[in-house]
Amino acid sequence: MREELPLSEKILQTLHNLCATAPDLARRSEELSQALQVNVGELEKILDGYKAEGFAESFIDNEGKRRYYLTGSGIIKVCALFT
Repeated sequence: MREELPLSEKILQTLHNLCATAPDLARRSEELSQALQVNVGELEKILDGYKAEGFAESFIDNEGKRRYYLTGSGIIKVCALFT
């Protein structure tokens, strides 16, 4: 049986499961925090780390909310979690 994934990996997997793989498919940080039952600040800190590593990108939408999505490298990283 597979062990529980760390929160950081759950975040990437959730982005992938929600098909957040391009700017037009990006998800709001509030939506992700609700889905994962984690604090928005903690979630954004982890995702900002992934941005620095090139696995995720973000932008501010027209309502002033931050949205995140996986890059190509992020998609590969998520797929590697299953191997």
